[in-house]
Amino acid sequence: MTTLGRGRRWGAIVLFRLAGAILRGATALYQRRVISGADLRTALSVARCVERTGARVVLGRPSQPAFIETGDDDNGGLD
Repeated sequence: MTTLGRGRRWGAIVLFRLAGAILRGATALYQRRVISGADLRTALSVARCVERTGARVVLGRPSQPAFIETGDDDNGGLD
């Protein structure tokens, strides 16, 4: 394994651990009624972004495509 590969691997591990810590912390705070449901959803969204970043670091590409190309040039009948 190259130095770059090791760095990417450890970077992804750190990001996944950070996402887990965010999830555990937000859940604990929500159960103690310190944060609201909206704050919990925000924390879940942040954790998801961190997880996707970790996947991108380790895979070198986005985990899911942002847009799916169908190859169809249909514009909804607006011709």
